[in-house]
Amino acid sequence: MAKEKYRVVIMTDMTHDDGNSLIRYLYYSHFFDTEAIIITQQLPDFNYNQDGPWIKVNNILDAYKEENAQLKRHHEDFPSYAELAGVTKKGRGALPIIWLTNEKKFAQEIAGRYVESEWGDITFHDWIGDGLNPNGEPKDSEGSEYLQEVFDKEDDRPIFVQMWGGPITFVQALYRYRERKGEEKFKKLLSKIHIFGILLQDITFDYMIDLDKVQALKCNNMGTVTSTFKGERVNPAWFLHDNGHFWKYLKVMDQKEVNGNGPISAYYDHGGEGDTPAFLYLISAALGLNDPLDPTQGSWGSMFQSMGEQFPDGYFHTCGLERSELERWIPAAKTSFLNRLQYSTKGPEEVNHEPVAVINGAGGNQIIRIKEEPGAWVILDASGSFDPDARLWLLTRHKIKKGRNLELWPFLLIFISSYMTRYGISD
Repeated sequence: MAKEKYRVVIMTDMTHDDGNSLIRYLYYSHFFDTEAIIITQQLPDFNYNQDGPWIKVNNILDAYKEENAQLKRHHEDFPSYAELAGVTKKGRGALPIIWLTNEKKFAQEIAGRYVESEWGDITFHDWIGDGLNPNGEPKDSEGSEYLQEVFDKEDDRPIFVQMWGGPITFVQALYRYRERKGEEKFKKLLSKIHIFGILLQDITFDYMIDLDKVQALKCNNMGTVTSTFKGERVNPAWFLHDNGHFWKYLKVMDQKEVNGNGPISAYYDHGGEGDTPAFLYLISAALGLNDPLDPTQGSWGSMFQSMGEQFPDGYFHTCGLERSELERWIPAAKTSFLNRLQYSTKGPEEVNHEPVAVINGAGGNQIIRIKEEPGAWVILDASGSFDPDARLWLLTRHKIKKGRNLELWPFLLIFISSYMTRYGISD
């Protein structure tokens, strides 16, 4: 069974840490159908008329272009530069990060850059809907228009939306899609949307979750923000609120460990990776470690529990969970990334690649469900599993050594590898 790629939409403000998260994402991008990367400025880092975020994302994608052929040596289905650049669009808004909403000003250093910015009163309907926003710009944007094309695709797979920042552009796209396509198509769309929110980013999340109720939980810093949305909220299939775990990823990688591994790595700075958990759970799912549609399972991207009866079904958060449960996978995720960085400078025969698990003949990433009566034997046959590096080594050796006596080596070693896999013997 082939592995099904996950449909992904990335909403990002490309602030101090987002570039680093994008760099890590690119090294695993062959796992995903990246359908949109939407760039929306966010205060206090960047004002609406500053192009810093757009420059940053394009610098990183240009570096990816340089490395694309090399990365494809390891996995041929890494997306091309043209594919990623074609889905990278500009959003609109520049709202303050949610806990600063009512502070109305900011002046301090962010990741080595001194920032000063100010803003006025922030209310939901000034920024979402028809007409102009307080900056005098249309509320629609290239990004919100493009998202509607993504929404309208005839594809029943879940849409995994990563909210690194800039939810304002996503919410505007939802508003416009509902207006243009009607309630039936809108409800069908919502049933496919799975949102991973790193905090709640800005006040437009009020469209999907009552900010006053979130404040009442007292689980994370939301400043003095209050709900300003007037209307009936919409509910996606599920909504994940990471209200703390992501902070561990701000300093989990040392810049020196990353730099020097090819053109992409040169853009990795000391800003951290606060948004990385929003796709780590999909990476661990692709590796067969968790069900991406069950957020209560532990994964590389955290573990969640229900937000409670006052919230819709399918709304989960990390509030109240033991930090050890949230952080236990950090070493594995870090080691994996350090290995992936070597893709940029080494050939496939020089770098380790993840083993491929095949259970009862199924080698894809679909969840295998077996229903049996209590007390019945359940047989799990993993003998078809293999190490792609062993096969690569065999092919390399066989190509170099063409002596007749060596022609049996590949078959002998594949048999040994299969035997070791079947009986749980490690090398």
